[in-house]
Amino acid sequence: MMNAIVVYSSQTGRIEQIAHAIAAGLPQGTPCVSVDDMPDDFSSYDCVFAGFWIDENQADPKGQEALKKIGNDHVAVFATLYDDPYSDQASKHLRSAVELLEPDSGVIGTYVAWTDKDKYMHRPEAGEDLHLDRAKAFAQDTLSRLKGQ
Repeated sequence: MMNAIVVYSSQTGRIEQIAHAIAAGLPQGTPCVSVDDMPDDFSSYDCVFAGFWIDENQADPKGQEALKKIGNDHVAVFATLYDDPYSDQASKHLRSAVELLEPDSGVIGTYVAWTDKDKYMHRPEAGEDLHLDRAKAFAQDTLSRLKGQ
């Protein structure tokens, strides 16, 4: 069985909900923890899912600090932003985050959840569609590709 962990930095709860959806797509018992509670060493994990929100064109400050401490051959990065997730800007945001990972870390996948700019810095409203099914599918697909390597 694959041994994974999900770590996230969340201010409004949006990325936290996405992180828990990702964990639901992974083997039962997969830890899902805030960056405040993440382990110091990731070498015992087959895959690390690392999530953050975009703040001023880069990972949020706590997310940046966490990414600098993550070293693993298989890191899946997920984020929320209010830019078009298929835009060059979104790609630049992800690239800058990936570059923060410890040297020799490998990225196995990325997932971006788009949020309306007017809602971005507010807690999600009850019933707001965060596309949690897509986040769960991202986790399942990432794990499937990892098993196929």
